[in-house]
Amino acid sequence: MKVLIYTHEFPPFLGGLATTSYKLAKGISVSGADVAVLAPGYGAGDRLADAELERRVIRIPGLGGKWVKALPLFDIILGWLYLCVTILRGKPDIVLFITEEAEAAGGLLPYFPFKPVVRVAGSGITTCFYGNRFFKKIMRFPMKRLYDRSRLIIAVSKNTGELLESVGVPGGRIKVIYNGVEEEMLTRKPHREKLSGMRKRYGIHDDTKVLLTVARVLPRKGQDTVIRALPTVLEEFPNTVYIIVGEGRYREQFRELAIDTGVGGRVIFTGGVRHEEIMDYIDLCDIFVMPNRYWNNKIEGLPNALIEASARGKPVIAGSHGGSVEAVRSGVTGLLADPESASNVAEAVLALLRDPEKARLMGENGRQSVEEFHTVTGMINNYLSAIKTVYNNDGNA
Repeated sequence: MKVLIYTHEFPPFLGGLATTSYKLAKGISVSGADVAVLAPGYGAGDRLADAELERRVIRIPGLGGKWVKALPLFDIILGWLYLCVTILRGKPDIVLFITEEAEAAGGLLPYFPFKPVVRVAGSGITTCFYGNRFFKKIMRFPMKRLYDRSRLIIAVSKNTGELLESVGVPGGRIKVIYNGVEEEMLTRKPHREKLSGMRKRYGIHDDTKVLLTVARVLPRKGQDTVIRALPTVLEEFPNTVYIIVGEGRYREQFRELAIDTGVGGRVIFTGGVRHEEIMDYIDLCDIFVMPNRYWNNKIEGLPNALIEASARGKPVIAGSHGGSVEAVRSGVTGLLADPESASNVAEAVLALLRDPEKARLMGENGRQSVEEFHTVTGMINNYLSAIKTVYNNDGNA
């Protein structure tokens, strides 16, 4: 079985979709399938990422550059051209489409000499089918064409599955497969020397409480709400810092917000870090907080960061929105908060800081939940089962 994974986000790009695309490429190939990846070219880091994967990666030159994204629909046209050539040369049996740009490019194919499978996170549906941006609205037509011709559409959450049904995808062709974390996330002991070094680097004392968000710096992830909540938290727990890990175009704006709010000295922006370093930052924190919300016509399908934090035994606070309500069992593995309310987020943080034993138990419950529902082994096995069913049958999976 020859499988082509076509994605518009892939390492060395940092982000949940890139990480998931990498995990799927690596995991599916272990089964014996002949796997190739069609992905953007980002620059010098491509070669190292491809060498670590040890599978064929076809890079689309320039697709990962900012100038390409600045030209409306050009990334889709460029991707479509490379997709056509790759299909003609490689003759895959299955093409797995990841990201809405890949879906739109796939929907432009004149015919499908393979069996298409689509992995949908949810934000593509809200952006392209329900949003008002002209060029995004155009994308809905090829995306829907691909959905109509796909043997199987994989949704990352029940919420995403409902969104797919709302745009006319039959429920019988939708399969929910949750994201999964690596075994190391569950088993590796915290690295005390690294954590000590990180505390020194950022000037964090041993008695300081650490709040953490690992995500792109955007309003959708809710870092601004946490910043606005911080003054209330500091009134009761003055030895508290908030670490924001990630890059994003709102980084400087949120830094200014922290200064204007009077908490500039308590908010640390680290910038982007490699995925293998994320574990150390999670181990450093007391509470992982990401009050995600609907923004720019995008939602969170099922945030990897929440699952990773739970895997490390940390209590989590998430926005009561999208797939986060499936990743967090409120009152059991963490708390759900109104992402538009700084006071509600502050109340959730204070509730956990006031009761360390409750926070610890939530972290342990979260780890157990990940072991049961969100391991990368389980995710890969579910994908393999679904893809093999599509490969072996002419009907729906």
